[in-house]
Parts: sequence; structure tokens; C-alpha cells
Amino acid sequence: MSAATRYKVSFVVEDGSHSGAIINMDHRPRVGEEIQLDRAVYEILEVEELIPPTDDFGFMHATCRRVRNLP
Repeated sequence: MSAATRYKVSFVVEDGSHSGAIINMDHRPRVGEEIQLDRAVYEILEVEELIPPTDDFGFMHATCRRVRNLP
């Protein structure tokens, strides 16, 4: 992969407490990584490749769980 690979990531919250999101990222999401969706922080539990990456694009799916709410 080139240094300019972008990832479109579909995030799904495991308990359905958030509707999820599709987010453009400049790195491949990693299990254990934390992301912010709206006013809460979520931990990535699982990452799946949906479309094999090309030189500059990859499409991923990540399942996550709420860790904490933000003020």
C-alpha cells in the first residue's frame, strides 16, 4: 500500500445504542483503537476487510462498543 491509502470504514455499535457511521480514515482501523462518534468514545472490537485495498483505497467494516460519554 502507498502512504496515501485512504479507508472508508463502516462502524457498527454492537448493542445498537448508536446508529453507527461511515467515516473516511487515513489509516487502517485497529482492534483496541478508540474513535469518537457524536458525543461518545467507542473501542473497536473487530475489523473486517470488505473490499481488498487498491493502491489508494480500502473499504472496511468495524464493530465497536461504547467506552464513555463526552461532556
